[in-house]
Amino acid sequence: MEKKKTIVGPAILVMIVVLASKLLGFIRQTVIAAVYGSDIDTDIYFMSSDFMIGLSGALIGSLTTALVTIYIDTKVKQSKEKANEIASKMLTMFLLSSVVFIIAVNIFAPFIAKLLAPTYTGDILGKLVMYLRLFSITFIFTSFQSIYAAVLNANDSFVPGKLYGIIFNPLAILAVLLFAGKYGLIPLIVAYVIANLLQTLLLKHLCKKNFKFKFTAGFSDVNIKHLIMLALPLLISNIFIQLNAIVDKSICSTLGEGFASYYLYANTLEQFITTTITTTVSLLLLSRYATYVAEGDTKNVIKSFKDSISGLIILLAPITAIVCALSYEIVSIVYLRGEFTSLDASYTSKALIGFAIGFCIIAVREMYIRLHFSYQDTKMPMIANIIGVIINAILSIVLAKYIGIFGVSFATSISAILTIMILNKTVKKYVSEFRFSSMNKMLLKVLVSTLFAFETVFIIKNYIQFNFLIKFVLCSILAFASYMVCLESMECTEFKNFIQNTKTQIIQKLHITSKFK
Repeated sequence: MEKKKTIVGPAILVMIVVLASKLLGFIRQTVIAAVYGSDIDTDIYFMSSDFMIGLSGALIGSLTTALVTIYIDTKVKQSKEKANEIASKMLTMFLLSSVVFIIAVNIFAPFIAKLLAPTYTGDILGKLVMYLRLFSITFIFTSFQSIYAAVLNANDSFVPGKLYGIIFNPLAILAVLLFAGKYGLIPLIVAYVIANLLQTLLLKHLCKKNFKFKFTAGFSDVNIKHLIMLALPLLISNIFIQLNAIVDKSICSTLGEGFASYYLYANTLEQFITTTITTTVSLLLLSRYATYVAEGDTKNVIKSFKDSISGLIILLAPITAIVCALSYEIVSIVYLRGEFTSLDASYTSKALIGFAIGFCIIAVREMYIRLHFSYQDTKMPMIANIIGVIINAILSIVLAKYIGIFGVSFATSISAILTIMILNKTVKKYVSEFRFSSMNKMLLKVLVSTLFAFETVFIIKNYIQFNFLIKFVLCSILAFASYMVCLESMECTEFKNFIQNTKTQIIQKLHITSKFK
């Protein structure tokens, strides 16, 4: 009998790689904060790099997401050769489109700079324009990396596409430590280019067993046309998300010098959680959902969907409690040194709390989006995301006036609830048997346990008179312990299943590993 496929094993492996990458990213951000601090130059660097990386990710990520579902569907129903042919045609189109986008960015850089930072003028605005043009090369790198990673993901090889941070972060740290004093922020850009070149070559090498790129024009191909039609709503959705990020950063820049950097420092910490856990699981589940859909296995689609939502909520809820209760301590551990002051840490911690409140909410939203994608429905996620982005922008503007930088990040968490409500209605078109309300008991138990963990840490942390790191470790242990005891006492079935499945997968992995020793 064939063993039932599970994402727990692959997810653990990918999480380890992403965790290592994020830890290196923390060190990189710590070094940057210590060497450069938070001023107008760091604001300009973060604005330009985040905008260009985000925009290229929006343009190419939309096509890549569509490619994964079509690649798997074609491989299952036709052949691997036909699927690879589609991938080659897509990469050709990506590369041609990238050239167009690079030219467009270089022409419209002054307009983009003014949009990103409406209060900047003169030399400061000119520097932002320069950085935008330098980072436009991002489009070429992401073209290759997106297609290679998509093909590897479709063939159940998820780790290579997550190795970029392992390559970039050490290079960036060395560049800052060795050359920042003489060349300012330029070494970071050089490190970025070198790291992307290395990552592209690595993915190409690892992908050669499954896919070899051939420059092939395929604009008339029916599959390519279908892929573009699927990708177009994704593209529009991603552009709106990027516009929302621009609004958030612009609002932060009006709060005062350094606030855009505070927001981005907090966002880096938030991404440590969402990328390590939520993005990893959603990456694996897109391929798993798409395979089940191509095979017509609706029963496993529903089961995987429900298990992924409950598992992510159970895992992320105590982390939310810890981050909210220990936000200042976390920020201080990572950033409080050199030019980064206690006041900087205070503002950054407020932004972090706003992000942390939405950990579970964002995770649920991503699961709904991936399920729609697996049925090759990109239109409804687009509509839901656009509505969410508009609400997010409005809330950010209003809340920033009353609660400052916390309001900007908190708006991101709150607006995601509306997106979930919309997608919960439209998902019934594909899995009519699924009811989110079937998890209400589990959600209530998790909420009570999370509040209990938060109160435990919030009260006890003031009595632990150690440095920030020891306090964080001790309080985190207490939080997880109190959370688990509370869930166990309420006999949460989903929690017991989550623990049992995780144990089983770890034991199986250790057993397989011992066989090869």
